[in-house]
Amino acid sequence: MKRSNYLILLVGTLVISGCQKKEVPAVLQEQLDSIVAEMVPQSAESICDVLLSVSDDGTITAKGETDLPEAKNAIIAMLEKSGHSFADSITVMPDPAVVQKPWGLITVSACNVRTRPSHAAELSTQALMGTPVKILNKRNGWHLVQMPDSYTGWIRSTVTELTDNELAAWKNSDRLIYTGHTGVITDSKGETVSDIIFGAILVKSGSRGDSWTVLLPDGRMGEVKKKETADFRSWAESASTEPAGLVRFARLFMGTPYLWGGTSVKGIDCSGFTKTIYYNGGVIMTRDASAQFRYGDEVNTEKPCGTLFPGDLLYFGSDRNGKKNITHTGMYIGDTEYIHASGSGMVIINSLDSTRINYSASLLDILQGARRVTGFTEGKGLQRVLNHSWYF
Repeated sequence: MKRSNYLILLVGTLVISGCQKKEVPAVLQEQLDSIVAEMVPQSAESICDVLLSVSDDGTITAKGETDLPEAKNAIIAMLEKSGHSFADSITVMPDPAVVQKPWGLITVSACNVRTRPSHAAELSTQALMGTPVKILNKRNGWHLVQMPDSYTGWIRSTVTELTDNELAAWKNSDRLIYTGHTGVITDSKGETVSDIIFGAILVKSGSRGDSWTVLLPDGRMGEVKKKETADFRSWAESASTEPAGLVRFARLFMGTPYLWGGTSVKGIDCSGFTKTIYYNGGVIMTRDASAQFRYGDEVNTEKPCGTLFPGDLLYFGSDRNGKKNITHTGMYIGDTEYIHASGSGMVIINSLDSTRINYSASLLDILQGARRVTGFTEGKGLQRVLNHSWYF
């Protein structure tokens, strides 16, 4: 009886030990984490989902997907340097077997972009009609896309797919940008074809009286008032971050409903608002407030009313042991006031002056800093539309 128990225990121990999963060397996991953090400092800006595993024979497999070839190259170089035998199972998106046409144009006035391929998923951002996107993946009628600001997310059937040559043809076409706030595209009888909002890009196909005949990204035809549009290239060349223009445009959004993930006149969140203001100035700004805080010139805010200029961006949040957690942003408009998309419901104006009726002590208490973007140097996070290869 004792011997039988011993044999059962021995066999059980061997089975358990044989099933134990081999651990990835800690140094390799740390190096992988470092590469991912460097390549994708903001989780929604690009994708690098790679896992390491160890097989029974000690081979390390790197498996996952990324839209950054340089990220894959860095991971493979790390594994080669480690001296371990390894297998490369990293897919660089888009995978030609899944995505035959890697580009797209948004076909609705404001396309909702979600964190997962589901209408129930969180709204992470929006893309405007005519915005060029890179298609990274496709799944059950959903497209994983990357916006010109590098932000990624899932959209449902609101994109026209393009080949490289078709995108090049679009970039060389005669295009218009809608510069009005909101409007409609109509047919020759005056019937509505689509609504349209600021920032939409259309292809001009002709002229009829006070309207342009336009081609929508999905092939629909319509007309739009000439006075509500501008030639896209001319607009991109002349768009300016001159403070008065930024303030004037920002005020047009007063009362616009707050919408988490919104970046349009239909609904907007705090960083979507500042991003839209600067897009009107011809600048593509990174999406989230925490990411926007990394760019531009730092402005001293110890005595903010004396150092801020109109157009400066204010950032709010918390500071824990010197690490700032930015959760809100707005734009200074002068005379102690700043405009922002408030989580309380809409775009409003508050003051930094405690004697003003629109003073917000709660916001001033969590002011973490300011950035000056006017006169910026182009780079990651701040790029002129004119110099973005997806547009021109």
